[in-house]
Amino acid sequence: MTNSGPISNSDVTEQDRATSTPDAAGTTSRGPWWSSVRTLAIVTVLALVTAVTFGVLWATDDSSEQLQDLQSLLDIEAEAEAVASDYALSVSEVDFRDLDAWRAALTDGVSEQLAPKLEGAVDVVAPWLTQMEYTAEARLLAAEVSRNDGDVFVVQVFVDMVSKSKQTPDGVAATATYTVTMDRASDWTITDVGGVSAGLPGGAGEAEPAPADGGR
Repeated sequence: MTNSGPISNSDVTEQDRATSTPDAAGTTSRGPWWSSVRTLAIVTVLALVTAVTFGVLWATDDSSEQLQDLQSLLDIEAEAEAVASDYALSVSEVDFRDLDAWRAALTDGVSEQLAPKLEGAVDVVAPWLTQMEYTAEARLLAAEVSRNDGDVFVVQVFVDMVSKSKQTPDGVAATATYTVTMDRASDWTITDVGGVSAGLPGGAGEAEPAPADGGR
């Protein structure tokens, strides 16, 4: 048998290195795990910077003027809703012992053309309210601009009313809806009102004759 001689340490070392060296297409081609995390973080930062950049550009172009116009319109609508709400609340408060106050509330801030019509409605309704000893308290529920055309704004106002009379001494709850048309150009003058008779007994806002004494 042929004796190849003793194996030197250098031979063993070279064999170990050969077997322990990873394949070039294998393990050594993969980076450490934190490399992927770092790449993802970089992409995230770049996306954030891009979003901020576009946001700054959007805020500095014509869109800022559009936002200002929108905010201005919202402020005007809020003013219209406030005026209409104040009017609706004041005309919803009724006391048969002081119908002149109700008349004043109905005609306050309205146009010269509308005022006589509302005063006429008071003349028709007053006998009913006095005979029935009618009173009403009100609470604002909501108000919203339903449409506008230039300086003309139409606001829907919803009012919660609790009315009392001889027939209903414990009170009756009802929701009154008012449609208030206003002209902003003339300092929010009210040019038309719908629903003034809402919550009044028996549709008393209509032009009906007053009942005879004793209700007979």
